[in-house]
Amino acid sequence: MPEYQEVDWDKAECRGSYTNLFYDIEEERNFSAYQYINAVRSMCARCPIWFECLAYAFSNEGFGVWGGMTSLERRSIYEPQKYPAQRRRALQDLGLYGITLQRIKEAYEHSSNDRSMENGFTYYRKNGAISNRRPRE
Repeated sequence: MPEYQEVDWDKAECRGSYTNLFYDIEEERNFSAYQYINAVRSMCARCPIWFECLAYAFSNEGFGVWGGMTSLERRSIYEPQKYPAQRRRALQDLGLYGITLQRIKEAYEHSSNDRSMENGFTYYRKNGAISNRRPRE
């Protein structure tokens, strides 16, 4: 699993972007949110560290968009029966950029066998602020 310091975040396409851009999507469940996630996905899909970002998120991030996938979409990779709609949507959208299920599964396998998202990572939203282990810069 890549540790935070092992990923070259300076190469990230989102470097310098408004942080809430990647977290507000988790709060919304409507058509405008779907359009919004597609805009974020297009940024993630062309990012040179997409794979590392997604692998990092599988083990370390339980909230927000990482590697072009929301938290439920990431969970749908290892729990497909639980989140079929999220899985279908993510695969369809990311497929437009050449990102396949196989590549996503490789990121998942690269993350580790310890599924931290299933083992108690909790992220809180209080007064509009998100508390997590590592805020984006």
